[in-house]
Amino acid sequence: MSSYPISCFEEWREEFFTQTRNSHEDLEFLDTLETVCFDEEVWNKANNQPEEIFSLQKYFEILTSDTQIVNGTEKLNSESKTFGTIGDFGLPVSREVLAAIWGVETRYGEIKGEHPVLDALATLAATNTRRRDFFEQNLISALKILQDGIVRPDQFKGSWAGAMGHTQFMPSVYLEYGIDVRLRGKVDIWGDDPLDALASTANYLYKHDWAEYLPVLSEVSVPPGFDFMKLNNGHESTVSNWQTQGIEFVNKEVPLNANAEIISPAGKDGPKFALFCNFKSILAYNPSRSYALAVGYLANCLTGKQTLVSGWPSTETYLTRSELKKIQSYLVDRGYDTGGIDGLTGSKTIKSIQHYQKSRGWIPDGFPDRELYQAVVSD
Repeated sequence: MSSYPISCFEEWREEFFTQTRNSHEDLEFLDTLETVCFDEEVWNKANNQPEEIFSLQKYFEILTSDTQIVNGTEKLNSESKTFGTIGDFGLPVSREVLAAIWGVETRYGEIKGEHPVLDALATLAATNTRRRDFFEQNLISALKILQDGIVRPDQFKGSWAGAMGHTQFMPSVYLEYGIDVRLRGKVDIWGDDPLDALASTANYLYKHDWAEYLPVLSEVSVPPGFDFMKLNNGHESTVSNWQTQGIEFVNKEVPLNANAEIISPAGKDGPKFALFCNFKSILAYNPSRSYALAVGYLANCLTGKQTLVSGWPSTETYLTRSELKKIQSYLVDRGYDTGGIDGLTGSKTIKSIQHYQKSRGWIPDGFPDRELYQAVVSD
């Protein structure tokens, strides 16, 4: 049984129903809220973070696997007309990037989610007080989608987080960026035809500063003795300037005047990536850095031009969340700003680790590995 009291959910539902009825008198499907149910699986997934940190390496192994690349290549061929139509529609986002998002989100439409969208959003709105406004707004948007007859109630399903369709749009994003390419009177992101979903995704990226002739990222290699303090800090420089410092780009076609930040997300012995402005567009779509890295790398693989050159460090040992929290607590006690003690590797935690590593005479790659943890617990 869930530890969340169902009576609290029912109280939230009644209050939300009353508020929405008073402020959205035009919502014909408002009575649907009376049948919305608490989804215990949604609650559990939202509130029970695994102790083991899902590493970038594992993320890549799953989302950019050989199977993903083969299936993505097949989709690029079988849906060639679809991708061509999107380009003709004036949305200059590369088909490989769109295919990569499609693959990462739903395995190219195979796994769109089986949670009733209204139940999922209501559960999250009731139980997540920090993001209640976000989920309540999306719940209202979901009711508008039903009211417009865009999808039947029995087909209105998605992920546990309330995202829908081939490329997992939240309802509010769907209403703002959805495109009815075939002019059928509705934006269909649920059916077998992925055109509207992919075009809507392209529209979203295009309106979030997509640069047509740039990749999302390129793997790079750094020379021996390179100062890692220049990495992982948001600093951007031109490709040409990075090259003068000994950085080699795997993608030889990137413009020399393009700006890029370079990161080492798996430490000094793992792959390093140059991130271009389109990386920020992907982050706007999904704010997870691991997600954006996987999309960018899978897109590169689908062009047939890239596989990882450096690979993953064979001796890498990942930490648990509690171990990372110990590192953060240790650093905070010594005056570093980690942005919180949450077991998450955010930018402030990375920066703090870099400065601590430098103070110890280590390579400051900002990566919380077993060596760092042992140094902390033995101090």
